Order: sequence, then C-alpha cells, then structure tokens
Amino acid sequence: MKKVLLIAVLVLTVLFVSGCGQKENAAPEEQPQTAQLQESPLSLPTEAPVIEGLPEGYDPSSEEDAFVPITDMIASEDGTALHAGSTPIPLDPVDMPPPTKRPDLTFTFSTYTATNLGITFESVAGYLVDDSKPEVYILTEPPELKKDNYSVVFTFTKSAVTNNYNMNNLKTDIRNFAADLGKINYQEWRVSDVAERTLLGKPGYYITYRGVLFDGTIVRGRVHMALLDNNRVLSIHYTGPGEYNTDYSNNVFTRIRSTLKAL
Repeated sequence: MKKVLLIAVLVLTVLFVSGCGQKENAAPEEQPQTAQLQESPLSLPTEAPVIEGLPEGYDPSSEEDAFVPITDMIASEDGTALHAGSTPIPLDPVDMPPPTKRPDLTFTFSTYTATNLGITFESVAGYLVDDSKPEVYILTEPPELKKDNYSVVFTFTKSAVTNNYNMNNLKTDIRNFAADLGKINYQEWRVSDVAERTLLGKPGYYITYRGVLFDGTIVRGRVHMALLDNNRVLSIHYTGPGEYNTDYSNNVFTRIRSTLKAL
C-alpha cells in the first residue's frame, strides 16, 4: 500500500510540473503580438501635423466663398437679386422716371385756298403747296422744320362716286385706305376703329393709325372722309412723326376742319 501511494504522488507531481512549464513557455509567444499592435500604423498622432510654407497667423477659412443669405438680399421687379444696402437700378420702361415733358409746339396759321378742290381753310403758315394734280392738294412741312426725320404732310383729295354710293361704302373705303397705307415701308402697323365725324357739315368717318418704319421711325396719322352732296368724297389725310402727334392732330388738324369752307 505504501508503494502504491508513493507512485501516485510522483505521478501527480510530474503532471503539475509539466503544466507549469507549458504556461511559462506560452507567455513569451504573446509578447510579440502586443508589441506589434503598439507599432501599428493605424495609431493616431497625439499632435496635429505642421503644414510648412504658410505664413504665421494664416487663416485657412479666408479661402472659403462668402455667401449672402437670401433673407439679406433685395429682389428687383424683374427677379434679379440685389445685395442688401445696394442702390436699386431703375428698369426701363417699368420704373424709369418720366422724361422731361417737351414744350408744346406753337403755330402761326395762314389761309390756304385749294381752287382745284373748291375749298379754303387755315393751316400752319409757310407750308409747301403742291396742287399740280387735279383734285389733289398737298401741304408739306418745310425740310428745316422736319422732326424725327419725318415731315408732316396734309393731303386733300376730292373724288367722284356713283349715285348709289352710300355711307357703308364710305366706311369700307376708309378702312381699305388705312390698311393699304401699312402695306409698304412699315414693319409694324396698327389701325383704330372707324368713328363718325362730319366734315364740311356733311356726314363722314375718320380713322387713326400708328406705324413703325423699317428704320424705327414712329409715324402717326389720321384719315377723314365725308360724302358730299354732288356725288363727291372729300378726304383729308394727315401723317407726321409719332412723338408730335398730339400737337398736329389736336391743334393743326382741328384748325383745318373747323375753318374748312366750300368756295
């Protein structure tokens, strides 16, 4: 029995010594792994890297774009944005201040007698007269008085019509006359509706127009026709520069109509 117990104690001792030896041999193998982890390139530096070549006190944020918030911008009427505090730019012709009104034209009137038409009237003195054609009488503004590269012209005509010619025919003729005027030399042409107005005390119609020549000149005019008793149609056609239409339509044309008399 004693020998058996002694052998068992020896075996346990050997096993214990062998286990301790394995643990001591395994410990050195873990040290290289720990050292390798500490030397890993993924570790972050504790201090920020120093960038060479920049001046001392340089602020990198100065290179960023400066944005103005939308709430700090003013939108003009055409949708373009203006920086806050800037002076709004007037938009022509939306909000431009009205131009300085030019003085109204003044006229000196004189009596004209169109013998070939059997009429007399007053118009601006000094106009050039052309009565070379029968039943046509033309007054033209002298070249030195021309405005906006367009001369004022008043053309008087008298033409024969048939016995059954009536006011409906007259209305058609005045519309056709105005339409035909715009077919030559004009890039834009607009005509008003026909309105009733007497001439020489006889029933008639008048029509106004506005045209733009190919060189950009704006032209305004008026045509007035009346059916006379002796199967004749009397017509007055005024044409002039658009900027001065009020002066000639309201003053000169009205003066002609109010002073018009038959010989």
